[in-house]
Amino acid sequence: MTTNNGDVTIATDELTVVLRPLGATISKLLYADKDGVVRDLVMGYDTADAQADCTAHPYVGTVGRFANRIANGTFNLNGKSYSLAQNNGPNSLHGGVDGFDRRVWDVVATSQTSVSFQLTSPADDQGFPLAVIATVVYEVVDSSLHISYGAAVADSQDSSDEGLETIVNLTTHSYFNLSGMVNPTILTHTAYFPDSRGHLVVTEHQIPTGEISTSVSGLDFTSVGPGGKSFGTDMQLVQQFRGYDHFYVRKDFATADKDVVLAAVVRSPESGIRMEISSDAVGFQLYTANWNDGTVKGKSTQPPGTTFGSYSSFCLETSAPPDAINSDNENIRALVTIKKGKDWSQKTVYKFSKA
Repeated sequence: MTTNNGDVTIATDELTVVLRPLGATISKLLYADKDGVVRDLVMGYDTADAQADCTAHPYVGTVGRFANRIANGTFNLNGKSYSLAQNNGPNSLHGGVDGFDRRVWDVVATSQTSVSFQLTSPADDQGFPLAVIATVVYEVVDSSLHISYGAAVADSQDSSDEGLETIVNLTTHSYFNLSGMVNPTILTHTAYFPDSRGHLVVTEHQIPTGEISTSVSGLDFTSVGPGGKSFGTDMQLVQQFRGYDHFYVRKDFATADKDVVLAAVVRSPESGIRMEISSDAVGFQLYTANWNDGTVKGKSTQPPGTTFGSYSSFCLETSAPPDAINSDNENIRALVTIKKGKDWSQKTVYKFSKA
């Protein structure tokens, strides 16, 4: 483990990951391509100052208190209605204007191969009830990065808080380009989502209707088989949201367990780097950087002239579904509600190889 200006580096012989307390962010992820050239596979910023000062705000860290969208910025819990900032049209997105990705997390433990971050979110933070202690632990094992998330209701001196609930839905919002930006877009990357149950049908404001579909043209990455389909193949068919910005369901909501299962496989033909994403979450949001406009420049660890533009990278945000707290399905609501004595946890693994 090494540190540099607050960033913490953890590594094995195969994989090096640089973590940043601002946003508990993966600021660099270094892995050798098929030719032995070490590539930085995540978009972002060379320094914490550049990340903090960026007004484009393309979410590169750990998002929360609630990842993804909450319809109309409102939800009902504890017998009352809570109102949040509407920072995505009528929705609250990724915890609000000042979400967890904008906070400096405490580094509470480090080793050569792991680092643990912790953040205390006070009661009424961005409109959410109760104080919450959130944790994110990153650990490198061989060529894999393991991420363990946790959240618990903090102790309260207010007796009226006894038995009350709040909501949590954390995820890592890293943008990946598995070519290391040798190819400035991910349109040639192939993706395969084994055993996906389909994607959530959404409204024009990207709020789930409750229906899971496998039939909408362009959105299938499962029946294509292990060889996958490139992100660019059907990009013209998914332009309602300028590209892919859809939640894929991996587990049955009613019987969801905490087993870590393979959810997605993505490969860059340019680098030969293959990434497997496994998680105990019920699904993940695929996002292909549709709204990034290129104003954010690439890092010094990436090719000169690199910009953070549309389709430059992809996110696979393992989590509960969008607007889970407002779902009519009690099994979905239960995925994001916590109270004293009922904590929240999630695990995701990124495994890298060359194929």
